[in-house]
Amino acid sequence: MKQFIMNIVLASLSVAAIAQNTAADKLFDKYSGKDGFTTVFISKYMFDLFAQIDSNDEDYKDFKDVTNKLNSIKILASEEGAELGGINFYNEIMKNLPEKEYKELMVIKEKDQDLKFLIRENNGKISELLLVVGGTGENVLISIQGEIDLETISKLSKSMNIGGMENLDKIDM
Repeated sequence: MKQFIMNIVLASLSVAAIAQNTAADKLFDKYSGKDGFTTVFISKYMFDLFAQIDSNDEDYKDFKDVTNKLNSIKILASEEGAELGGINFYNEIMKNLPEKEYKELMVIKEKDQDLKFLIRENNGKISELLLVVGGTGENVLISIQGEIDLETISKLSKSMNIGGMENLDKIDM
């Protein structure tokens, strides 16, 4: 009987762990470490280290304010000129994204490229910002998780020079 209960508990934990895997996480897992892709993961620990630096520089203070509330930044990008065989992050993530959990902030559609900014909220606060770019040229997925303020994230993206995030300036806040 104990073994049976342990199996049920382990199975339940496995299902819970799988349920925590977001559509963005699945895309990162699928392409991370593969030829033609670059993956960057910045952890909460790295942000905690930034918070320990003492500086009077106003730009650094803004950076510190933002990073203090972040849990992670994940970036997945196709490498320029890589043969991807029709891979399109936008199409892949949009078919697996639970649309009820996310709100659109901005959509840009061009001939061969789609870009979408999405947010997920918990208790009235933005907990995740997704930038999805897909098409025949560039494929990028950026997932920022934590307590997010869009105006401050825009400042952060400029200081870190994260491609694609400059489009946040176009969003009315």
